[in-house]
Amino acid sequence: MSNTKPRYAYADESGDAGYDFGANSSRCFVMGIVLPTQPERLVDRLLSLRRALRRPETFEFHFRQANAKIRQSFLEVVRDEPLDVLIAVIHKQYAPADFRRLGKLGVYSHAFAGLSLRAPFVMSQCRIHLDGSGKQKQFLQSLKSNVRWACRVAGRAEQSPADIRLLDSGHSLIQCSDMVTGAVAEYVNHGDERWLNILRPKLTVYWDERFDGQG
Repeated sequence: MSNTKPRYAYADESGDAGYDFGANSSRCFVMGIVLPTQPERLVDRLLSLRRALRRPETFEFHFRQANAKIRQSFLEVVRDEPLDVLIAVIHKQYAPADFRRLGKLGVYSHAFAGLSLRAPFVMSQCRIHLDGSGKQKQFLQSLKSNVRWACRVAGRAEQSPADIRLLDSGHSLIQCSDMVTGAVAEYVNHGDERWLNILRPKLTVYWDERFDGQG
């Protein structure tokens, strides 16, 4: 993989960043990052998939709303494309108290830094697009700063992504990260691995963070 030109990545999460498990906070936080080698081609293939499924060009793919046929068809497109998938599963129920105090920023920073440090390629030319919209400038600045710090402390500053920015869910490649992350979350939360099994050939990193040295 070339490290001389920018590489684009698309990220989404499943679960929440809270720790009030008695009030239905998710026990796991899943972060998925999709790095297509040919983003434009993937967008075109997803447009063709919409047509094949008899859906309008503006149709948005979301794992939770998708039926089994759509899930399988979509994930098979992902499996057949040249791309990498990075997955972090943060088992929040095992998180120590000092980590819990960091809240949302702590979970996101830990997931992005952990995946960047585990990626088998240089991330410094990578621009990550995270599902979201609105005014979150301060959060993004803090997130980028935390990830940069974590990579520097690990002695691998070159693994800090060039940028992390928001991109609306209407973008096909954010929908791609939604579908991929949802497939993993379905396995993590419900033990259903049929969707994850389709993706296995593309899982470049699958990181289970249990805060006990076994992840």
